[in-house]
Amino acid sequence: MAQHDFNTIHDIITQAVNRYPSHELSFITSCARGTFTQTTTFSAFNRYVRNLARAMLEWAIPTGSIIVVYLTEHEDNMAAIWACLIAGYVPYLQPALSAQQAHKEAHIAHIKSLFESEIWLTNELGAEQIGSIDGLSCTSYT
Repeated sequence: MAQHDFNTIHDIITQAVNRYPSHELSFITSCARGTFTQTTTFSAFNRYVRNLARAMLEWAIPTGSIIVVYLTEHEDNMAAIWACLIAGYVPYLQPALSAQQAHKEAHIAHIKSLFESEIWLTNELGAEQIGSIDGLSCTSYT
């Protein structure tokens, strides 16, 4: 059996970037104007993810904390998930919330009780949707 030269997620990502620096990743984005494909290289995506992970570490929350990721775009979700893992956090990918305030509040209360997490990573649209909920620490992702 071949010996692998990596031990951590950092090592695995670094190895992939070093081996395939120009390999392209494609992400599909949908909006009112249509559907678009955005392309980036492993190297560029790695820089983006590691910058986000460094920003997350500035939050000074304990390793292993659960971060609720509430974003709308595939590339943003993937970057947030990898950044959480690199920073030592556990990502929870939150699907779209109900437009009905009572349902939204009940769902968020359920998430808070399950994970004991009040840290949400979202964008401006998500912040508007959950901004009225008491007790959430909402960090805007741009």
